[in-house]
Amino acid sequence: MTTMTAKKQVRPTAQAGGATDLSELVHYTPEHVHAEGWLPFSPRTLRDRATDGTFPHSKAGGRITFRLRHIREIAAMYEVRPVSERKRSAAA
Repeated sequence: MTTMTAKKQVRPTAQAGGATDLSELVHYTPEHVHAEGWLPFSPRTLRDRATDGTFPHSKAGGRITFRLRHIREIAAMYEVRPVSERKRSAAA
């Protein structure tokens, strides 16, 4: 008598908030963000600006953490476009 084994089911990746993989759901401490060099701010500055509402962040478990989405948003806040790409003012 032969036994039949069931096919292995593939679990879908997390799709929470448009995340394509689980790395989008990881929370990083301000120390980790600074150590990796992802943003040019000290851990103290990251905490202070998150607390005063300047930087997007998460407060899971009562601690300030950053997801990749937050890090990208903070980096975009300081992006400067060349003059040739800026919108012309209405007065011109």
